[in-house]
Amino acid sequence: MNKKPYFDVAAIFGVGLIGGSIARVLKNRKLAGKVVGVGRGGLNLKTALELGILDEIAQPEKAAAEADLIIICTPVLSIVPTLEKIAPHVKNGALVTDAGSTKKEIVENGERIAGEKFFFVGSHPIAGTEKSGAQSSFETLFENRKCVITPTAATSPEKLGLVENLWRSAGMEVVTMDPGEHDGIFAAISHLPHMVAYALVNVMCDLPNGEKLLGFAGGGFRDTTRIASSPPEMWADVALANSEAITLMIEKMTGRLGEIESAIKAGDREKLLAFFEKANRFREKLR
Repeated sequence: MNKKPYFDVAAIFGVGLIGGSIARVLKNRKLAGKVVGVGRGGLNLKTALELGILDEIAQPEKAAAEADLIIICTPVLSIVPTLEKIAPHVKNGALVTDAGSTKKEIVENGERIAGEKFFFVGSHPIAGTEKSGAQSSFETLFENRKCVITPTAATSPEKLGLVENLWRSAGMEVVTMDPGEHDGIFAAISHLPHMVAYALVNVMCDLPNGEKLLGFAGGGFRDTTRIASSPPEMWADVALANSEAITLMIEKMTGRLGEIESAIKAGDREKLLAFFEKANRFREKLR
């Protein structure tokens, strides 16, 4: 049986949907004696404090100095700069992890910055909604979801076990994976769909009668574009942080759309039918 982790002080950097939800887990499941919140939005942090998500709000340096566990839940392009800023203040032997949806660059820099002073283990809890902010967080966000952890040859087995059990305690199924492999996989199954959704909505937006057309949008358009309601700041950062893998997937997507376009122009029903049936059969494998 996995041992439930416990930390005297846990600091959450970025108390939004993910950060607020893991803070609730740490407090309500008694995984931490005190949960401290750090962030740029004073009103958001005040809301988190009033809702009982946090025990305390602190400046980054103070939070880093007293925390046994630090979880960085900021936008992905802010994770490495945050680590660099707080590194001189982090306690010797402390455990630092993150919740970013890209991993290779973050893990490489995280381990470099940690050096021999503290420990960094990359995490990606695959959970979320289109909402943001501490007020949108909830304790069961992670239940029955997967969390990818990206250890390297330099990762401490003890600290890896703590991170694994932390996410398991939140209700997640934990999978370990190479950081580069992670970025390739998620460029395809998560990052590309978001790029496509944003592009599709902007096609509609740029039409002269786009707003009028929205009045006729049914379930297909709503389902396909739901994720375009996700926070733009977050996804702009993801696009840049995983640029190589995402642009490769966009090229593949553009090629497939080109096949559809060519078949339509040629009036080739058989080719369209084969294309759609192939996708239909593969989509049925999704559980």
